[in-house]
Amino acid sequence: MKLALVSLSAVSLISFAIAQPISVDQLQAEIASLRQIVAEKSAELEKLQQQLKRLEEALQSVQKKQQEVAKTTNKFSGLTVGGYIQVRYRRDTSLPVDATKTADGSARENFWISRARLDIRWTPHPGVLARWHVDAAQTRLRTYDAYLELKNGDGIFTMGQFKVPLMEEVLESASVLLTPERSRAAETLFPGNRDRGIALTWRKEGMPTVTLALLSGTRARDTGDSLTTRKSWLVRVVQPLGKFGQVWVGMVDGKGRADTNNDGALETTYDRERKLVGLLLTPVDRLSLRAEWLIGKGSDRYYSPTTRIRGGYIQVSYRLPNLPLTIYAKRDEFDPDRDQPDDTFTRNALGVQWDLNPATRLNLTWEKQHRPNATVWTFQTQVRY
Repeated sequence: MKLALVSLSAVSLISFAIAQPISVDQLQAEIASLRQIVAEKSAELEKLQQQLKRLEEALQSVQKKQQEVAKTTNKFSGLTVGGYIQVRYRRDTSLPVDATKTADGSARENFWISRARLDIRWTPHPGVLARWHVDAAQTRLRTYDAYLELKNGDGIFTMGQFKVPLMEEVLESASVLLTPERSRAAETLFPGNRDRGIALTWRKEGMPTVTLALLSGTRARDTGDSLTTRKSWLVRVVQPLGKFGQVWVGMVDGKGRADTNNDGALETTYDRERKLVGLLLTPVDRLSLRAEWLIGKGSDRYYSPTTRIRGGYIQVSYRLPNLPLTIYAKRDEFDPDRDQPDDTFTRNALGVQWDLNPATRLNLTWEKQHRPNATVWTFQTQVRY
């Protein structure tokens, strides 16, 4: 704008000089004044250009740092950390009134931390998941899940330590269990609920879901995370029933080893054959019925590792309308040796769950057990994070 005024002044001066008689000295003075103005404006323009250059360099530096931060952020953008804590009070009439191992709930009445989980999941690329799931409720940190999962189309490939994909109750997270623990069949036949190996699952909407697995874990008595100590193969097929639920069948077979002398030497080889059928029905809104039944061989008795076993459960739950309450009932049975009479464990349970908020829930469960005979009350609080 100022340069335009200078130009306009010069034009006006020349026009005035043509129109009016003017001396040479006056013209020289005016020209010198204009030159001074032009010099001053040129200096100001150079300063503005230098300042603009510095601003552009600063902008490039900030953009470079932003790119570096974005690169680091994108690298860990798929990282999630979660988990939950469960604290219980339990009264079990089958246990002594006083005991030394109160930390693990072996006294008749006791408070203890049943689970303190940390679940870390990372998806560094689409279709790739790495998971590390640990528990800190005991005296030492214990790894539950540690696996790599790859997705390609309708297929999912899993390798590492993960839940044995046979019983639905085993696959279900302990954070959503209604009763304090899983059925006796799940606890006995799938110690720790996990094993190590590879699994391939094919899943497509409206079609049966098929899972194949090859498992070969470590000894359950040492680590609590194994199904067997030798190779086992597994197949499971889940057929959806539309909005009414689903039905599934499965089988796992392989060889295990037992310590017949209980001295650490693995001497006996036994069959791990187990066959399963399961059903989930949701006939009406808020009502759910689930049942699983399993037969096979092998138990937790090292002195009779080839016994024929059977067991299962049926569970019904109903979410009350307009209330954050769920009532549930469960029947649990497990026969550790079908050739021995009157040794079947049974458990009937009734309970109520109060969802205090999306992260917090309270459960009160009453159980009547047979072999051993006991009445068990469990009050549990859970907080997810």
